[in-house]
Amino acid sequence: MTCEICKILKSPSPDELALRISEGEFWHTTLRLDQEYLGTVFITAKRHVASLPDVTVAEEQEFIAMRNRIIRAQMQEFGAKVVNVSCLMNHAFTAERGGSPHVHYHLKPRYAQPVERFGRTFVDRQFGAYIKEKYSNVVDSETAREIVAVLRATIESEQYE
Repeated sequence: MTCEICKILKSPSPDELALRISEGEFWHTTLRLDQEYLGTVFITAKRHVASLPDVTVAEEQEFIAMRNRIIRAQMQEFGAKVVNVSCLMNHAFTAERGGSPHVHYHLKPRYAQPVERFGRTFVDRQFGAYIKEKYSNVVDSETAREIVAVLRATIESEQYE
């Protein structure tokens, strides 16, 4: 079994590196190109961790700090009302993926109103409800870099230290 996430972490492409928002000792935060919910990111363990019970206390503490910084940035910069945090990993068990999960979290900001940013309108069609339907909103690399820059600058600002 080969972990797809470990492959990316070992040899990230320039495009992958351009999506990085923040990096700690144990985790890094990466923008997701599908911005169905503006500011959607992954927080991914830097080492191969197959399940949540394998996350160390030190890793968990850093994750919490990183999670909170990104959530505050999503709220401040884009007006998110709430941020859904999930660690699903179900997809790793499909036949084509070979059953090699890697702990990572999805942070999906949710919006009560449409958000006009970066020359686009981002609409949360299911605000106030469980996400039942998938709507894709893949952004181009320029928009992705702009979103990364906004989140990175906010996270790196002194107000979150």
